[in-house]
Amino acid sequence: MITETNLYSEILPNLFISGTLDGDTLDNPMSYSDLVQTAPFDSCATLYGHARPFGYYVREQRFGIADAELDSRSIPEIVQLADWLHSEWKLGKRVAGKCQQGWNRSSLVVALVLMKDGMSAAEAINLIRDRRSKNALCNPHFVEFLLDYETNGLERVS
Repeated sequence: MITETNLYSEILPNLFISGTLDGDTLDNPMSYSDLVQTAPFDSCATLYGHARPFGYYVREQRFGIADAELDSRSIPEIVQLADWLHSEWKLGKRVAGKCQQGWNRSSLVVALVLMKDGMSAAEAINLIRDRRSKNALCNPHFVEFLLDYETNGLERVS
């Protein structure tokens, strides 16, 4: 269960993985105070379709996917999100990948950010598991994708 204390984890300086609090979903309307409260991030890639967006002053890109096997529609979008998140991070912004638990979808996009920054897939996976949760990237399809992407880029994975 996600609580305020384990909502997000810093993987490297200003690069975070975040989950979503149970009540922070689209079926719970946002109040004005929710919209104007200071968010912990400047930019966020959200992959959990039921998560409420951040309020004001957060640049957010959303692409909801299931925590399941990736399909050919999702792969280019996820890579684009990782490219965008990496560029925001390199500008010195506090950035995050966000999903429901903060283990798989958000870890997938953050792993791609780390790989874009020069890490191997194995290094990125191990760092995320060390800093976020040993359960991070427990979806074997995502791990397989990262390893294949490292070797083949988008040529054979999409």
